[in-house]
Amino acid sequence: KQWYQRRVRGSQLIATGSSDKYIRLFDPRGKSGTIVHSTLQGHDMWVSCVTWSPDSEVELVSGSYDGRSLLWDIRSPRSYLAIISSLEDKVLCCDWKNGRVISGGSDSKLHISNL
Repeated sequence: KQWYQRRVRGSQLIATGSSDKYIRLFDPRGKSGTIVHSTLQGHDMWVSCVTWSPDSEVELVSGSYDGRSLLWDIRSPRSYLAIISSLEDKVLCCDWKNGRVISGGSDSKLHISNL
């Protein structure tokens, strides 16, 4: 089941997160529109949010029910670059603002991380 998707400006790739704990990057320019460009693996539970960096076409942040927000460089899909935040419970939303990653969780708190 797909949970969340987002497209970065300047790129044709669409990032999706789902209940199978994977992030998939799709290139809709393919003939069928469902060609998976790559799969990112690093979360232990449902991926609840993905968001592209406003400053880079190759970086994105993901949040998961495992309580972690991860920073990715899609040129190295085998592993995430860093754990940005680790919450006590589920990450429900994430976004970028002024060089920071903001995430909200089921703990009803806003978490701001400087990169």
